[in-house]
Amino acid sequence: MLRYLFSLVPGIVLFIAFYLSKSGEMNLLLRDFWRVSFLYLALALAVTPLIALVKKDAFAPYRRVFGVLAFLAALAHGTVYFDAEYTYQKTFFVLAHFKELDVASWVVALLVMAVLAITSNNFSVRLLKNFWKKLQSLTYPLFLIVALHIAFASRFDEFYMITIGALVFLRTLAYLREKPVSMGNTATKATRYRCVPCGWIYDEKYGDPDGGIAPGTRFEDIPDDWVCPVCGVGKSDFVPYEEAYEKNDTPAQVVETNLLNPTTLELVIETQEVFPVIPGQYGRVALRDRDGIFYRSYSVVEADGKRLTFCIKLTAGRGGYVLRSLKVGDSIAIEGIYGSFVLQKNTNPKVFIATGTGLSPIVNMMRSLPDAEKTLLFGVQDSGSLFYTDLLQNISKLTTHIFLSREEVPGYRHGRIDCMQFEFPKGTEFYLCGNPAMIEQVTSDLKAQGFDKIYHEIF
Repeated sequence: MLRYLFSLVPGIVLFIAFYLSKSGEMNLLLRDFWRVSFLYLALALAVTPLIALVKKDAFAPYRRVFGVLAFLAALAHGTVYFDAEYTYQKTFFVLAHFKELDVASWVVALLVMAVLAITSNNFSVRLLKNFWKKLQSLTYPLFLIVALHIAFASRFDEFYMITIGALVFLRTLAYLREKPVSMGNTATKATRYRCVPCGWIYDEKYGDPDGGIAPGTRFEDIPDDWVCPVCGVGKSDFVPYEEAYEKNDTPAQVVETNLLNPTTLELVIETQEVFPVIPGQYGRVALRDRDGIFYRSYSVVEADGKRLTFCIKLTAGRGGYVLRSLKVGDSIAIEGIYGSFVLQKNTNPKVFIATGTGLSPIVNMMRSLPDAEKTLLFGVQDSGSLFYTDLLQNISKLTTHIFLSREEVPGYRHGRIDCMQFEFPKGTEFYLCGNPAMIEQVTSDLKAQGFDKIYHEIF
C-alpha cells in the first residue's frame, strides 16, 4: 500500500500542474487524466532500463504499480469523456462514437491495460506461468496503441514528445551499457542469477518458495516452465550475477555464529584490516540478500585485532532473515565503526543499566575498566531470555543485579529495572542502553535523585 501511495505523487503533481494552468473545463480535465495515464505507462516501461543502469533491484515492484495506476487514470479519462457526451449531447454508448479512430483506439488500449492490471500480482504469475510472460509483453504494443490514440485525437504536444523522447533515450542507454555475461564463461560456479529484463535476483540459497522452488535448488535444476516472479520471463533470460559490496567497505568473513537464546545471536567475524573500536561503539555491517546490499548497525561486544564480536537481537525483518542463515565461511563486509556512546575519561563511579541486547556495548565498556568498581543493572523478560551470565561473572570488580520482568526466580529480582532501590555515590555516572521506555523511566528517576551525568543509547 505504501508503494502505491508513494507512486501516486508524480501523477497528482502532474494533474494539479495541468489543471491549475487552465480554466478547469471538462474537456481540459479529460486531457489531463490521459496525460497522467501516459506518464505512468512510460514509467512502467522505464523501470527495466533503470534497473539495468543503476544495478538496483528495488525498483522492480514499481513496474506493476505504475501499470495499475496507468489503467485507473485511463479509466477516469474515459469516464469523463462519456459523462461529457451524455451531459452535452444526451448520447452515451452510441455505435457511431466507437467507429471513430480516437475512441476505438482508446477502447482497445483500455482493454489491454485492464488485462495487464488484473494480472499484475504473484497469484497470476503462478497460475499463468509461461503464458504470463507473453501476456505482459502486450505492454509494448499497448504503448504504440496509446500513441496512436493521441495522434488520432490530434493531441500530440510538447509533453508527449518529451516523455517519449526521454523513454527512448533511457532504454537506448540501458541497451548500450548492458553486457550480459555468457553462462559458459564464468570462472567460478555462480549461485546467483539476474533477470535481464527486470533485474530480479534468483539466489540458490533462498530459492523461490512462492514459485514452488525450494531453498537450495540449483539454477540448472529449476523446471523449464518456471518464470521470474517479477516480470514472468523464463530461465533463458537469466545470467550469472555477483553483486559486489561498495568499494569503501572492508570484506569480512563469518568465523562463529552462536545462538545465545532463541532471539539473540552472537556473531564473530574476521575483517581484512584492523578496526580501532572505542568501547561502546557500533559497527555498520553490510549484508546481502536476494534484493541486494543493505546495511545494519550492531554494537561491538569485543574487538580483538581483526576479530569483531557482535551480540544481535534477531527480528522478523530483512536483517534478521539474513543473520539466521549465516554460516561459518560466509562473506559480509564492514563499512566502518561509529558511535559517541562511549566512556567518559575520569575516575567517577560508574553504573551500567541495560535491557536485552542493549547489554552488548555495555559489556565492552565494563571490560575496559578491569580495576574499577562498577555496578550493572540488567533486565530481561524471563530466565529463558538471559545470556552472557557466565561472561558477566568473569568481569572483575563487577556487581550485577538481574531483573526478570515476567518471572519470579530465586536469586533474581522480579519486575522491571528500578534504580530507586539502590543508593549510588554522589557524582556517579550512568550508562543506559536498551528500550526507550526503560531509558525514559530510569533517566527520570535518576534526575529526581539529583544525578545529571546520564549517558544513553536507545535500541
